[in-house]
Amino acid sequence: MNLRNLTYFCAAYEAGSTVAAARLCHVTQPVISNAIAQLEEELGTRLFTRQQRGLAPTAAAMRLFRLGGKLLADADAIVETFQDAASHPRLSLHIHATVSVAHVQKLLRHLKRELTHLELSVQDAGQAADVALTSQGCAGEGRAFMPLWEEQYALLLPADHPLAVQEDIGLADLHGVAFIERTQCEMASYWHAGLSQFKVTPDVRARVDSQEWALGLVAAGVGVTMAPLHPLDKLDGIVVRHDLAELQGARRQVGLAYEPRAGEGGTLAEVLRACEPWARALAVAA
Repeated sequence: MNLRNLTYFCAAYEAGSTVAAARLCHVTQPVISNAIAQLEEELGTRLFTRQQRGLAPTAAAMRLFRLGGKLLADADAIVETFQDAASHPRLSLHIHATVSVAHVQKLLRHLKRELTHLELSVQDAGQAADVALTSQGCAGEGRAFMPLWEEQYALLLPADHPLAVQEDIGLADLHGVAFIERTQCEMASYWHAGLSQFKVTPDVRARVDSQEWALGLVAAGVGVTMAPLHPLDKLDGIVVRHDLAELQGARRQVGLAYEPRAGEGGTLAEVLRACEPWARALAVAA
C-alpha cells in the first residue's frame, strides 16, 4: 500500500472534500482523487460517496481511516527516531574507578564543545558500553586503545605525616604505617609483591575502589597511599613524593578502549577524531 495515497485519503476523510484535502496537502485536486481511486481499486471497495457538499465516508472508509491513521503515525515515528539519532548521536561510556574525576570532566567538556549534539551516558561496571575510559593495562585483550594522557605513580601522604618531611624515604619506611589500599589499581598485585619481598607490612586502614575516595582519605589523615597522578594534578592537604625509589619509572597511560571495528565509523569514530588533539599532545610530550 502506498503511504502517500493513504495520506491523501486521510486528508480527504478529515477535510470532507478533495478540494479541501488538496489545499491541506499542497497538491492539486486530481492528485487526491487519483489516490482515492487507486486505494479503492487496491482494496476492492468504495471509500466515499460523493454528495453535493463533499464526500461521505463509507463504513470501509471509517475502518481504513482508523487503521491507516495508526500506520501513518508509526511511519512518522520511525522517521523521527532515525532523524533524532542522526542529529543527536549517542555514546555509552564506562569510566574506570581509578581515573581522576577532574580529567574526566576536562575530557567530557572537550567532547561537548567539539560534538555539540553528542548525548553521553555513563555505564556501571559490567554493563555494555561503546567505549571505556581506562588505563592501558585495564583495556582488555584484543581491544584498540587511544592514549590520551600519562600519569606517574607517587606516594601520597597527609600534610602532617612524619614521612612527608623525612629527607630520604624508601619502601621499608611503610612498614606498620597506616595505609589506604586502592583495590581497583592495576598495579595492586605489583605493590603487594614488592612489599612482601622486603617484608614490609603496612597497616591497612581502608580499602577503596575509587581514586577520589583514596585521595579524600589521605587528605583527611587516615593513611597514605600509592596512586597515579597527572603532572597538573593539584591536591589540597596532600604531600606528593616521587622520590620513592620503587616508584621511579612507574607510569600508566589513560585513554579510550574500544572494539577495533566499532571505531571505523559512526559516533565512536567522531569521538575518536575529536580526541586526536589529546593523543597528539601526549605523543609530543613523550
